[in-house]
Amino acid sequence: ELDLVLTDSAISQMKDYAKQYKSDNTPFFMSINFGKNHQPNLPAQGTLCESHNNFTHSSLAKSKYADCVVEMDYNVGRIMDTIRDLEIEENTFVIYTVDNGAWQDVHPDSGYTPFRGTKGSDREGGSRVPAIAWWPGKIRAGSDSHDIVGGLDLLATFASWAGIKKLPRKDRGDEPIIFDSIDMSNVLFECGKPKRNRWFYFTETELAPGAVRIGKFKAVYNLRGDNGAIGGSDNGGGAPELGWRGQNKYVATVPALYDLWQDPQERYDLFMNSFTEKTWTMIFFNNAINELLETYKKYPPRPIQSETYNGP
Repeated sequence: ELDLVLTDSAISQMKDYAKQYKSDNTPFFMSINFGKNHQPNLPAQGTLCESHNNFTHSSLAKSKYADCVVEMDYNVGRIMDTIRDLEIEENTFVIYTVDNGAWQDVHPDSGYTPFRGTKGSDREGGSRVPAIAWWPGKIRAGSDSHDIVGGLDLLATFASWAGIKKLPRKDRGDEPIIFDSIDMSNVLFECGKPKRNRWFYFTETELAPGAVRIGKFKAVYNLRGDNGAIGGSDNGGGAPELGWRGQNKYVATVPALYDLWQDPQERYDLFMNSFTEKTWTMIFFNNAINELLETYKKYPPRPIQSETYNGP
């Protein structure tokens, strides 16, 4: 019942914030993080409050995961209804997204993806996630975008809306940092060209990126969890091979190269195959990686702060 109670609390808090906002124009920010649909998924039974629903077998799939998707959709709807009821929608930005690709090695209690790889891999299945942005009168209804943006970019975007011109250059410990975030207002509002044309992919402990995207091309160096959606547990992969629990495996010499517009599932390596060879792209990928590594000299990476196993 956690998410139902959390939503009740969020709605109550939102009403207090809206009352203050209407009184003195004090802006407010809320980050509402549901427990669903992270494994283990247990659909709410509606036992803590008479107004709460029982979501068991509420989905067409009749699985715990799918039932929890229905429950989350219900809770998101309650929040959106509250925004409209409070009549603050014309000055309220809402974004829905998730933090990583589908965790397929715990199937069937997991999401599903059409992309190669899974959570914890440098394939599209590890990082490409849905996002829905809503702001009536600001964001065109029914519009979509295929530009390169990420959750990191929300920080610079919110800062620009708050009138903050200079992004932080030091952390709270007064250590120098790179604030790796780009204002994506022009993408949301369809005004001007996107400011980001590249993306670096990392697993937990990588310093050099395991994959790099520039425009439509993507170079992949780390093959960890590579089978993913293409080879499930019935294909000899086994659960640990499907994702972040698998071993790191790197290409021997050159990366695999994909045109993500033609081949979003990363099936066809174009690096050196007859008339489609794209060896020339390595100039751009090497330059991008070198630019990134140069920043490590000025801003040395911090010691690993997790408790994961990093080798003997």
